[in-house]
Amino acid sequence: MGIHRIKSFLNIILLAWGFSAECTCCLTEKYFNENILSYPFSFFNSGATTLQPVLYRYDINTDNCASNLSIEVEYKIFTPDLGISSYETFYTGKIVLNDQIPLKYFTNNEIQFASGPSISGNAKLESLISNISQSGKLPNGKYLIHITLKSNDEPIFKVPANIIDVRSPETFELLSPGGSLSDLSNSYTFSTTPLFTWFSDYCPSCEYAIRVCEYNQNKHESLEDALVGWSLVPMDQSQDYYLMGLNTQSFQYPTVGHIDLEVGKYYLWQVRRSFSTALEVHHDYSGINVFEVRSPDKLQLDYSDPYLSVIESIIGTDKFYLLFSPGGELERFTTDGDAIWINNDEINIDALHSILSEIKAGNAKLESVRIK
Repeated sequence: MGIHRIKSFLNIILLAWGFSAECTCCLTEKYFNENILSYPFSFFNSGATTLQPVLYRYDINTDNCASNLSIEVEYKIFTPDLGISSYETFYTGKIVLNDQIPLKYFTNNEIQFASGPSISGNAKLESLISNISQSGKLPNGKYLIHITLKSNDEPIFKVPANIIDVRSPETFELLSPGGSLSDLSNSYTFSTTPLFTWFSDYCPSCEYAIRVCEYNQNKHESLEDALVGWSLVPMDQSQDYYLMGLNTQSFQYPTVGHIDLEVGKYYLWQVRRSFSTALEVHHDYSGINVFEVRSPDKLQLDYSDPYLSVIESIIGTDKFYLLFSPGGELERFTTDGDAIWINNDEINIDALHSILSEIKAGNAKLESVRIK
């Protein structure tokens, strides 16, 4: 009998410590924003005069609770970059419940009393406060949030902890085509539909957008002046940037539906990176790359592959230069092996000479060239 009584007592405790479909003394999660990559520290300032965006909301059911109720909120941080290799409490908040004016729910805006970390003699938290004062936001890391319902300052119900992984991206660099205005003589491409590439921290929740404009040195006072002018991408002038989707690091200039870039002209481009913060959607902007579209020079091509000259004769000089010149899709590509594919048929590579002979004799005609 004694053993059965102990089991029953444990079942009651476990029920109070977890979730219940119809609990009468508990807190029930209704909303929690986990899709946030950056937190300004002001988010945890209970003395703010304006309401903060809602991070969470919990319904309160205290029908069968004891008296002198309060809710304690505790935030812990884990960020090895700052030497905090185990969870450290950096913020606590409290909500005192009034029996005369009962709350039906609470959010982070209802916290009445709050305090930051006690950093005296704690080098880890001193490093945290120093980092926050310099950046104005919380550092990247994992954040553990505890919420507890108390009676007479003794816990009677604990909400399962929520962990948020904050990863605000930092690195953002354009790669190609182009470069700075001071290095314009070395910033060029031979392609009128170039592939734009950039590098960014891994950020699966980041959305990227691009803007491409013409740059006229006689018309525009600066790259920034040209960037706010008429854009080739996006074509819709009511849009500031052309959306490319989440976590992408390249953009192929459209071959249809857009105005082609022209040989002899200069162009510039910029990428925008967007992600959610505790306050709003945050936008990062890359630098601006500028480049010239040049006409390919035959002397710049490598004809060490004997089949390249045959391919040039088959597809035409203009198309060949566009593909194989520096900056083209097939730059530095050479043939390999002894077979090629034409119209989904595999044939010996020596057949290129036969195809060229048929084209010269007028017995065959090239309809199109596709790169796969």
